[in-house]
Amino acid sequence: MSEQSKVSDQLFLLDCAVDLREHALKLALGGRRQLKIFSHHLDAALYDSEDFCSALSALARRHRSCQIQILIKDSKPLIERGHQLIRLAQRLPSTVQVRCLRQQADYPLDNQKEAFMLVDADGLLYKHDDKVMQGFANYAAGPEVKNLTPVFERLWQFSEPDSNLRQLKI
Repeated sequence: MSEQSKVSDQLFLLDCAVDLREHALKLALGGRRQLKIFSHHLDAALYDSEDFCSALSALARRHRSCQIQILIKDSKPLIERGHQLIRLAQRLPSTVQVRCLRQQADYPLDNQKEAFMLVDADGLLYKHDDKVMQGFANYAAGPEVKNLTPVFERLWQFSEPDSNLRQLKI
């Protein structure tokens, strides 16, 4: 069960997949124009649910300048098992973009163990280590989002669309 921080009523400490999934959904439902996810393999326990996908679909349709960016390190698990967010990106490619990181000599990606979701200018879901189902959600994380946005944008520069995730049209 998530624990509300004593420091802020907008900060929740999360210690299991159920808590992380619940707060990811709440943050997505509260989104207005922008959502960015950085995850190593777009963890199915957090992001592969009908509710979360519906929340992102509603967000994508809410405003014409809405932008949803999903950045992953490894697309192989998504290709092998499928993922609802990938199908959403295939249906709404102008709003929902999925990219895969590529290794660059001047920006080693092996140091990126964290995973996070940024929602607008103040929503944050954060895991220090993407392999561990612990982290926090902060609904008033303006300074943290401001600091993580350039990190995401820098990683986005070292990414490209993965042709294996595109929908084949026959």
